[in-house]
Order: sequence, then structure tokens, then C-alpha cells
Amino acid sequence: MALTFYDPAPAWVEPTLKETPWVVVRRGYVQGGMIPVGVRGMTRAQRFAALLAMADIAEQVSPEELTDFRSVLQPTRRDAVPALAALARVALILERRGYRWGPSGSVGFELATGAATATASSDLDVILRQAHRLESHEADALQAALVEAAAPARIDVLLEMPHGGVSLADFAARQAHVLVRTPHGARLVGDPWIADTSSALIREVP
Repeated sequence: MALTFYDPAPAWVEPTLKETPWVVVRRGYVQGGMIPVGVRGMTRAQRFAALLAMADIAEQVSPEELTDFRSVLQPTRRDAVPALAALARVALILERRGYRWGPSGSVGFELATGAATATASSDLDVILRQAHRLESHEADALQAALVEAAAPARIDVLLEMPHGGVSLADFAARQAHVLVRTPHGARLVGDPWIADTSSALIREVP
């Protein structure tokens, strides 16, 4: 795979890409035809940033395209990984309510590539696209329903809005400020539905 690295790649990167030639798109802007991506290894510590030329993309899969997972999810994997087992229960809630969504994280990566990246301790990461304002009471009810449906696995829902992504749990908690992940970096804002370039830009702990 033709990748451009910021720093020398760790030893695990090359064999990982040979076995599973897929990368994950990172939040950021396309510049000079280069997309910010990340190489994903088999452990949480194995993450490495890179750039990929758009001309070198052989195939792409969005989280929304992974909602038809029932035909590809092996029963043995579902039984071994609580997050994979929880996917069908969570899908039922989101589909009934008409949300645009898809699995991400280790579960999404496994469904897209066939590589067994999800483990017994993996969270179920979900991306929920929301172009219009989600009211606090609706967010609270949705968060409670998804947590119950996902158990015993933990669920982490990223609410993707026009200006960036925010944790559904944080938004439902009605905090005075929430952390919004934007292409410019993480920002603390009072209302995540309003673009506010004057909000505090912060650096997250790795």
C-alpha cells in the first residue's frame, strides 16, 4: 500500500498491511490529493498516522455500508465477542427510529475487512449522522436505550454533526460545555450545533 508516513513506521506496520491492506480515515482535510489515514494493528496501542493519495484508493467502505452485517458476521465470532452480539440489538433501535448510522472502531473494521480485530473486551463504537439538531431529551432517551441494548458490552456513540463529532453520552448529560472533534482539532463548546471558531481549542491526552 502506497502510504506516506510522518515518522518512521514501527515494525508491526508492514506485516499488518500485508495481511490486511486497509486503513482508517482520520478526521481532517484532504490536501494536495492526500487523505489523512491511520494504520490499525491488532492491539489498542498499535495505531499509526499516515497519508494516502486519493489516486491509490482501491476500495472504500463507509460505516453506513456496514449495517447489512448479518450475512457476513460468523456465529462463532458473535458468540465470542459481546460487542458483535450487541450489534443486532442496537441496529434494531436505530433502524426503527430512522437514524443514519454505522458501526466503527474494531467492530466496523472487522466487518469491513474480515480481520478478527474485535475482542471480548471491545466497545461497540457507533457513528450516528445527524444533520439537524437533536434535542436533549431525545439524546438522553436514545443513549439510555442503546446502553441497555448493548449490555454487557459497552457502547460509545459518536454524534456526527455538520461542524464535528461529539459523544452522545456527553451531549445527553447536558454539560455546560462538550468536547467537539473537528478537522481543526478538539474544541470545547457550549452548543455543538453552532459553528463557533472562537471556542477553546484544546489538545487531548493521547
